Amino acid sequence: MRFEAHIVPQADRLSAAFEHSITWEDDLWRADPVDVEAIHAPARRKFSELLDAVTKERGSAVQARILLFHGQSGAGKTHLIRALRTSAHRAGKAYFGYAQMTPDVANYADYYLRRLVNSLEKPYDPDEGGESGLARLTNHLVADKAVLDPAALEKLRDAKLSDAQLAKMVLALADQIVAAPKFAGQSLDINIVRALLYLQRSDPRIDQRVRQYLYGRQLTDLSVEAVAALDPNTGEGRAFEIIESLGRLMWTVDRSALVFCIDQVEDLRFFDDPQERFQKAARDLIQIANRVPTSIVLVSCLGDFYGTVRDALAQSYIDRIEKAGPVRLEEARTAEEARLIIAKRLAQDGGNGASTDPSLYFGPQFFEEFSGLSTRRILELAQTRACASRRGRAPAEPRRRRGFISTLAAALGFGGSHAADEAEDAPAIDFRELWERFTAQSEAEIPPTTRGCSTCSPARWRWRARSGAAPSISRMKRLRGRRGPARRRCRLAPRDGLCRRGPRLPVQPADPGRRLQAPARPGCCRP
Repeated sequence: MRFEAHIVPQADRLSAAFEHSITWEDDLWRADPVDVEAIHAPARRKFSELLDAVTKERGSAVQARILLFHGQSGAGKTHLIRALRTSAHRAGKAYFGYAQMTPDVANYADYYLRRLVNSLEKPYDPDEGGESGLARLTNHLVADKAVLDPAALEKLRDAKLSDAQLAKMVLALADQIVAAPKFAGQSLDINIVRALLYLQRSDPRIDQRVRQYLYGRQLTDLSVEAVAALDPNTGEGRAFEIIESLGRLMWTVDRSALVFCIDQVEDLRFFDDPQERFQKAARDLIQIANRVPTSIVLVSCLGDFYGTVRDALAQSYIDRIEKAGPVRLEEARTAEEARLIIAKRLAQDGGNGASTDPSLYFGPQFFEEFSGLSTRRILELAQTRACASRRGRAPAEPRRRRGFISTLAAALGFGGSHAADEAEDAPAIDFRELWERFTAQSEAEIPPTTRGCSTCSPARWRWRARSGAAPSISRMKRLRGRRGPARRRCRLAPRDGLCRRGPRLPVQPADPGRRLQAPARPGCCRP
């Protein structure tokens, strides 16, 4: 295949188009211009259905309020959270809170509150920026003329008032808001209403003290003078009270849900007690879902980590976490998804005159070549190709696949000079890429039963677990109450389900969407 010469000068810009393969926390607050909605479509649809159910005045009737996303590293979990926040904020249906579980914290309720307030201080609009989520919530609180007199609101914002005069005015307006028919039966925290009214002053001196108050921290005597209308933060459950009040205000004034997400949960394994920490974290998340009927909790973690800590959870916790059904985020992308990912990034860079046809840069077989890899690996491989183009080497043309015998003969020096030349020019095998594609598409299945083999019987395995050694056949007959001849022994491994009487058979990849069944040898106890 002949590649165009004008591609090489654009290689630097092309490489930069695929450089952004990791989503950081500061990326969450902006829309992703290269997001492909077809990626993780079931997870997006599940969240959208849950959000619609909560916001259509059926929040208290929704049983599933916790949604678990799990997948391997590079599957796009954080990127998915970014896409969900973008879609929910564009529709004006939610206020997102985000927390990573990396820090070492003793009280997760306080940590969740601080991260929620920090998230609310980010721009609400993911496209245009502008006002923060906290400012939007405050403006919606005071915008209703039936709740607050516009003249009083203007005085609160612009009038020159001393600290004492401002405190008296905030007290009066907060009482007026809480007593309004619109908020009847909402049980709003009047101190949170006062704190939001203070934000209408747009005074940095006051804003800093209000932020500390919303964090649930105690203010010093000098700080209290500037916000004298706020009562001290006291009580063990104060963090939950503030979160509940904010969540109820979001629903009452904006008909929006509170969505709180924890990410990077697998980082708890770097501590000495990951299971205990996850229990505490899950307990406080469930408490938030209990207190705020219009809330949705998202949990994002590696699948193997959740499988490890799940055994330590109480059954009531498991029922609540998995009520909506854990959503597995598939790591392997199909050929069509790989094409959409590459084409989207080329289209984003198309304003500089670059072509949006991926085959010009990566060859005609690029779809099949990238399929089976994760999104991160696809972008890394695309960037590698772009860097090779920048160094003046066009991507290699597809070679005709040779058989095993001819390849072996060429490597050993047989087959003539032509075979030797082909062996020298043969491209190196990327074993990492092949292994990642294999592990992403393959999964061994534990055999459902071990009936018919005395060695593999449940009684024998229970005895082995207690004693740490395998019992004899005579001992097994006494355990099972049998006096007949011992059955043939079959060394069936509990992990991979392969018979040990003969050579192990390799596990072959199955069709997409199916798990693997280990093949049974003749005479094995496996049916």
